[in-house]
Amino acid sequence: MRTQILCLEGITGAGKTTQAKKIKQRWNFMNKSYKIINEKEYEPFKQTIINWHKSGANQNFSFELIYKIAKIRGETHKNNFVPLIGILDYFLFDRSFYTSAIYQAVGELTSEQIIKINIQEGAILICSSETARKRIDERRLKTNKYTLPSMHESLEEITKRRELYLELARQHPELYLIDTTNKTENEVFEEVKLGLKL
Repeated sequence: MRTQILCLEGITGAGKTTQAKKIKQRWNFMNKSYKIINEKEYEPFKQTIINWHKSGANQNFSFELIYKIAKIRGETHKNNFVPLIGILDYFLFDRSFYTSAIYQAVGELTSEQIIKINIQEGAILICSSETARKRIDERRLKTNKYTLPSMHESLEEITKRRELYLELARQHPELYLIDTTNKTENEVFEEVKLGLKL
């Protein structure tokens, strides 16, 4: 069996987790075997994130830290996911703030460096910066929490990250760019199915 590895990447508020849930429903209906992965739930990456929070580093990532975290992600994959390759039909990585911010932070990495560290088949979900900010605020109010670092992002920070993803998509047409602005969840899902060949 060939395991297909997919990734939903993109700015906070673009709808990655929502689309991951829709993909899960589709795979259940099709009786496919899969694992939907948010890396911050697995060791040793999980402890790395906890330590990062305790250090008060916020979003300040040096190249040394970026590559250290990339190495720890590799160990996390080797320990938790590689043994399932060839057993499951799909892996779907739902990128979180923690796993994508290290490649987006303050524009220190070029899109080529991001691809080198983080090669995967996948779709990039973006929306307008204003839409992202609105969705983040709605999520914060709904959960009554203000603890996620991604929920502190300013409009300027969201815009900067959005531009990085647009540049990434321009340089790598194999990545499927979906703009979720002014689209329903189902409309986005139709594009996700097309882009990821689901």
